[in-house]
Amino acid sequence: MNKSKALFIVLFLLILAAESPAQTRRGPRRPVTAKPAAAQPVYQSEPPPSSAPVSVPPPPSPISLATVNGQVVTTANIDPKVREEVEALDARIAEARKQVLELQVNTLLLESEAGKRRMTSQQLYDLEVAKKISEPSAAEINKFVEDHRDEIDQTDPLAMHERVVAYLKSEREAKLSSDLVSRLRVSSPVVKVADGGAPGLAPATVIVTVAGRPITVGTINERLKPIVYKLRLNTYALAKQALDLTINDLLLLAEANRRNVAPEEIIRKEISEKVRPPTEAEIAKFYADNKDKISTPLAEAGSQIASYLQEQDRERLEHALSERLRTGADIRLLISEPALPFQSISVDDDPVRGDANAPVTIVEFTDFQCPACAAMQPILDNVLKSYGNKVKLVVRDFPLPMHANARKAAEAANAANAQGKFFEYTDLLFKRQNALDLASLKKYATELGLDRARFDAALDSGKYAAEVKHDIDDGQLYGVDSTPAIFVNGFALTEMSMEAVRALIDRGLARPNSAAKASSP
Repeated sequence: MNKSKALFIVLFLLILAAESPAQTRRGPRRPVTAKPAAAQPVYQSEPPPSSAPVSVPPPPSPISLATVNGQVVTTANIDPKVREEVEALDARIAEARKQVLELQVNTLLLESEAGKRRMTSQQLYDLEVAKKISEPSAAEINKFVEDHRDEIDQTDPLAMHERVVAYLKSEREAKLSSDLVSRLRVSSPVVKVADGGAPGLAPATVIVTVAGRPITVGTINERLKPIVYKLRLNTYALAKQALDLTINDLLLLAEANRRNVAPEEIIRKEISEKVRPPTEAEIAKFYADNKDKISTPLAEAGSQIASYLQEQDRERLEHALSERLRTGADIRLLISEPALPFQSISVDDDPVRGDANAPVTIVEFTDFQCPACAAMQPILDNVLKSYGNKVKLVVRDFPLPMHANARKAAEAANAANAQGKFFEYTDLLFKRQNALDLASLKKYATELGLDRARFDAALDSGKYAAEVKHDIDDGQLYGVDSTPAIFVNGFALTEMSMEAVRALIDRGLARPNSAAKASSP
C-alpha cells in the first residue's frame, strides 16, 4: 500500500472531524474553517482548449432543514459559514471518492511491481521505503523543536524527543512512499474505464484498471463508508446546532409579536434579570468537587469559578426558555442523524478471545502505548465475562505515529502470540505503558516464561513488522484514525463506554441471521 496516500486519508478525516457541538443556546455563531485538501489526480486527462469559455457553476439552491409552524427553514436562514459547509457536502464526498480511488490505484501499483520482482508488497515496501528511512540528526531534531516551540509539550524532554523523532521519520517515510509511487506510475498503465462518480453505477462496474487489474465501484464504495459517514455526521451536527439557534430565534420573535414587546425584553425578563452570581459556598463546593482538575488555589481560581457558574446558570435559563417556547410549536425536522454504516471488517489471523463460533465479533484496533486503550480493557474484559460464549474479541494492531514505542510493542505482542501468551503479555503492556522500551519488552517475556531466545530473535529481526503494518493498512481502509477503534459485528463503536458496547452487542444478538458479521480474510 502507498503509505503516504493512506496517511493522507487519515489526515483528511482529522481535518474534517469537528468536536461535538455544545448544548444549543442563543449566542454568537462561530465560523467553520475546516477545508479538505486538494486531491492529486488519479490519471491524467486532456486539458480543455485554452480558448474554451470558463463556466462558473451556479450557487447551490438552499436546502430545506425544518418547518416551524408551517414556515420552511432552509440553509439560507442559518449561519452563512454553516450553510457553506452543509451545501458543500456532496462536493466533499466526491473529493473523498477521488482520494479513495487514488489510494486503491496506488495499492495495485505496489502489488503489480512486487509481482514483477517476485516478492511481496511488504518486501517491496521495505526495500524501497522502510530500509531507506534515516534517523534524524541531533541538529534536525533541535531545529524542529525550535521551529515548533510553541506547539510542543516540553514538560518531559525524553518523551518529547521520542515524539519528534517518530514524527520526522514518518515525514521521511511519506516522501519515500510518494517517490516510489511516482516511479511506478511510469512503468504500469493506469487506464480510466468509467466515471466513478456517475450515479446509479452497479457495484461490478470497473472504474479504472491498473496494469490490467480492475478497480470496481463496489470496492470504492466499501472503502468510502467510514469517510462518508464521518462527513455526514459532522455536517449534520453543524447543521443541527445552527438550525436550533434559528428555530429559537423564530420562536422568540413569534412570542415577542404575540406579547407585543421586543424580543430583547423577553430575554431581559426571562434570563438576564434571573441570572444570579454564585455564593461563596457554591464556589467552594465546586472547587472541592473538582480540586484534582484545578491547579491553582481557591483564592486565585475563585473569580474564574464564579464566572463559569454564572455562565452555567445563564445557559440553564436559556435552555428553559427555549423549551417553553417549543412547547406547543409545530416543529418538524427535515434532516436526521446518519445511520452508522455496516463494514465488512476482516478478523485476519489475529489473536482471539472467546468462542470461535460466537454470534457477535468484536474487532479492536489498539495501541499498547495508548492510555485510552488501556482504560478500555476492563470494559472489554467485563463484556467477555458477562456474555460468555455469545461474544468473541479479535485484537488487531494500530500503533499511532506519536507513540515512539508502540510499533515495537505490537511486534512483541505478536511474538508472544506465537508462543500462546498474547493476552497475558498485552495485560503487562497495558499496565506498564511507561516502560515499553526494548529491554522492558524482553523482560516481560521472561516474567511469562516465554522462550527468550525465540522471542528475542523475532523481536530483533523485525519478524512481525509486516504483520503490524498489514493491520495498520487495514485499519486505515476501515477509517480508523485513532485508538481504541472498536467494531461490533461490523458497526463502529462511537462512544467508549460499557453501555455503548453492550448496546451494539445486544443489537447483534437480536439479528443473528443478518449480514452484519465480521468477515474472514
